[in-house]
Amino acid sequence: MITELTAALRQAKYEEATAKAERLRLEDLIEKQFTKPEGGEGTHTDEEIRIKWSINRSVDTPAVQAGWEQLSANAKKAFRWKADVDLTHLRAIKDLDSMAYAQATVFITSKPAKPSIEILKD
Repeated sequence: MITELTAALRQAKYEEATAKAERLRLEDLIEKQFTKPEGGEGTHTDEEIRIKWSINRSVDTPAVQAGWEQLSANAKKAFRWKADVDLTHLRAIKDLDSMAYAQATVFITSKPAKPSIEILKD
């Protein structure tokens, strides 16, 4: 039973990768039919399709943290901060400092993640 399921999963992954490659090829052909907006951002819409060009921006977090005090109030508003769980530290304080663990977990919601399935033999 597991052998057949694994073979079916392998086939599905192959078909998914093939379909994704074809989708990306077609998207590239469509995009080449239009001129990218000046500045790299914009939208083209017609009866059949909408193309949205955008720019991905990333932040050098350690550099921003190091220079945070020198930034003006308006410059600081250009950044949003999202708390993230440091799982290694959280697990460590669970055993080492139960009070700190209890304080931290008040703000953490835990829910089961989707199991990861990896095909080990090709």
